[in-house]
Parts: sequence; structure tokens; C-alpha cells
Amino acid sequence: MSGLIQDPGRVRDLSAAMAAGSLTAEALVRRCLDRIAAVDGQVQAWIHVLADEALAAARSLDAERKAGTVRGPLHGIPVAVKDVIDVRGLPTRANSPSRADAPPATADATVVSHLRAAGAIVLGKVHTTEYAYFQSLPPTRNPWDLACTPGGSSAGSGAAIACGTVPLALGTQTAGSVNRPAAYTGTGAFKPSTLAIGGVGVVPLAPSFDTVGAFGQSAQDAAYCAAGYAADHLRLAGATAAAPRIVVLEDPLIARLVQPGTAAGVAALAETLAGAGLAVRHASAAAGFDDMLATHRRVMVAELGRTHAALPKDRIAPRIAEDIAAGLAISDAEYHAALRALAGFRRAFWAGFEPEDLVLVPAAPDVAPEAGTTGDPSFVIPTTVLGGPVATLRAGRDPATGMPVGALLFGAPGADARLAGFLFSATATRLDL
Repeated sequence: MSGLIQDPGRVRDLSAAMAAGSLTAEALVRRCLDRIAAVDGQVQAWIHVLADEALAAARSLDAERKAGTVRGPLHGIPVAVKDVIDVRGLPTRANSPSRADAPPATADATVVSHLRAAGAIVLGKVHTTEYAYFQSLPPTRNPWDLACTPGGSSAGSGAAIACGTVPLALGTQTAGSVNRPAAYTGTGAFKPSTLAIGGVGVVPLAPSFDTVGAFGQSAQDAAYCAAGYAADHLRLAGATAAAPRIVVLEDPLIARLVQPGTAAGVAALAETLAGAGLAVRHASAAAGFDDMLATHRRVMVAELGRTHAALPKDRIAPRIAEDIAAGLAISDAEYHAALRALAGFRRAFWAGFEPEDLVLVPAAPDVAPEAGTTGDPSFVIPTTVLGGPVATLRAGRDPATGMPVGALLFGAPGADARLAGFLFSATATRLDL
């Protein structure tokens, strides 16, 4: 294991320490700042660090706590923000030369405002791929192995947590940009139901899919973070749920692509869940991942073209320019047909499952590949298409490489409280999911 890996602490433990008086928000922020100074020269997760502002917010929150006011589990917990999400006073550059002259944001994105209201402390901004797409890549490296990718597009979010510089982070997912980098960096993630989180103050990519997600050292921590900015009707805050039934999905795409170390890690996780008393079964679905990939791409590219047609071609990555042109060549009739096809996949897939079912699959075919790519999103994209909440769980380490293996646990659209309730349960806490 790389010497850069460090656990930044669980939300429940940090909150308990603050409640007991053995930790303050100011001390926690200073610990994060010290760790950034020690390791970020190698990992390169951070773009802007708001040291003075974060320390001032921490002192104010400590004073609130001393006066008897505690806003909730995020009170005094630092969070990093992906640089496609507005933070007041900082430019949102989205890793693109086309936004090099962007002025500082005059207001926080809605999700950032809600996190501040919940007591979280914005520590700064972390790297993304250009416009949260596939290229250009940021300088961020995977703390487990600096020669490997941390994944994308939320590269900085996963890497910042994995090396211990912050307990929580925000990312965005249009294809696999929250759940895959969490898997590659050995961290947890929670992506709420697609389109459930408003995007005001977030640079768009493909609006049918763009959803703000959360990272933490565990999936439970990520769910705590998501509960801090999610709408009340998702019922994440304080969610409880009956024990879910776990369905290990059998799909031809997964069988064809998954590598032995990843398959073994996910199988061991399923056995652990069964050993904890959960019902676990294997099943296939009426809609397959292969078909979802092609249709997702058609919708994503069509919306990329319609959203970013005016971007200057000489100031964006060639891949983005090419796909904008390809998207503009897709007619409205073809685009609408693809949207209907996605709705059909969702109906067919979920018709074969019960409301209490949560589905388990590998997060990616293999562990993080070498830098120069964001990795393979083939297993994550269908979960985005299927529309429900998706958590990334840690599934051990690959015996050949020592790199972390991740698994996805996901539910039907609107099952956010069911998934979060499980992650907040005593079982999940005991298993450190």
C-alpha cells in the first residue's frame, strides 16, 4: 500500500469526538490543511484551498456548539468541492482553457449552500476532467499508486479523501464520474437518484443524467454528505429501512469483462453481507447492460452538443469538440427515440425486482489502470441509466496488484431512503460499509 493512503476519519467518529469535546472543528480543519501541505504535491487533488475562510468557519461552528447549537452530523466537517460546482469567491474553471477567464462565482451552488447550512465547512476545490468529460485529464494521481488514474471525472474528489486530506467531497455523475473514481481510490460514494438533485450553479454536461453525488471514506459517510444537500422528499436525513434483499446481478457484459481479482472481491463482499444476516441471491434482468451503454451514449452526446454548441473549438479538448459535432448531427427525432428507449430499459429491468431489492455489481471491470485514461465506465453507466441511487462499497483489494476493488449497490428510482437507511444501519456500521 502506498504511504500516501490515510483515513481522514468517519463522520460518526468525528462528530462523536466533537460532541465529547476531544476534537474541535478548528483542529480538524488544521489537520486537513497540514495533510494537504504534506501530500498534495504528489497527489495533486486540490486546485484552491480556502485555509483562512475554512478556519474562520470552523471557529464560528465551534462557538455554536459551545453555545448548545449543533446543526447535525455534518457540523464542523470539512468538504471538498469538484471544480464544476460554484463556490462563492472562486472561479469555476472546469479544467478548460475555454473558462480560463471565468470570474469568481458570486454565489455558491445550491448544493454548497445547503451543505454550509448543515454545518459543513468548504475547504476548497478539487480537480476534474475538462467539463467533467473524458478529456482533458487533470494532473491528479491515485494515492494508492501514483502511476495509476484516480478515475474521472471526479478525480480530485476521490483522491483527496483517499490520501486523508478531507473527510467528504462533492462530485458529479453523468456516466460514471462519482461511483467509478470512488472504487479506484478505495473510498465510498453515494449518487442520489438521477435528476433528483438540482443543478443550479453546476456546469452542465448532459442534463438528463447530470447528478451531484458525494464521496466519503465509507459509503455511509457519503450518504451523510448527500443527506446534507438532498431535497427533503428523498428522506435521506435520518433514514431508516428494513434490511434489504441483496441481488447479485448476472449480466453478459459483466461476465465478459470482469477480471478475476475484481470478481473475487465482489463475491467476498456478497458473502460478508450474507454472513451479516442479509438475504442474498443471484438473478439476471430483462434489460441488459450492453444495450444501455449504446443508448446512454447517444443521449449524452446529443445533449452535450445541444448544451455546449457555442464553445470555441480551439479552446476545448479535441474529443469534446468532436463529440459536440456528433451530438449536433443527431436529430431531435433520434434523440427523443433514445430517451424513450432508456425509459423502456428502466421499466423492463425493474419489473423483475421487488421494492426491497438492492442490486450488487462490480464497480468496474478491473482496478484502476495506468494514468492517461479515466478507466472503464461500462458497469457504472447502466446504473446511471437505471435511474436510482447508487453507492460505491469497498470490496477489498486485488491480490495481484494490491489496488482497491469497488462494488456498486443500487436501487430503483426513488429508493434513496432505502439505500441510505441500510448504509446508516447497525449492520452497515459494523461492516464499515
